[in-house]
Amino acid sequence: MKREKMVDAPGQKLATVVLHIPSLRCGGCLKRVADALGTLPGLEIVATALPTRTVTLRYAREELGLERIAEAVRACGHVPGELREADGAAGEQRATGLSG
Repeated sequence: MKREKMVDAPGQKLATVVLHIPSLRCGGCLKRVADALGTLPGLEIVATALPTRTVTLRYAREELGLERIAEAVRACGHVPGELREADGAAGEQRATGLSG
C-alpha cells in the first residue's frame, strides 16, 4: 500500500473510492497520474495497483468534487473510467463526468 499524503480535513466527511483508469500501461503512467492527483487539496492516495489499473483515493467531499479529480487524470493524458466505493457497500457505479 502506498500513502502519498494525509488528508487534512477536520470535521469533513471523507470518501474512499477506487478509480479505474483503463489507459494505465506502465509504472510511468501510474506515476504521472499519482503526481497529478497528489497536487489536489483534500485528497490522499491510499493505494495504487498497476495490474488492475486502479488508484484508491480518500478525499474530502466538501473540498473536492469528482469532476476535479477526473480533470487531473485527463490533464496527464489518461481517461478516468469506473469509480466504486472502496468498501464495496455501494456497489459499482458510473460516476458522472468521469467517462471522457
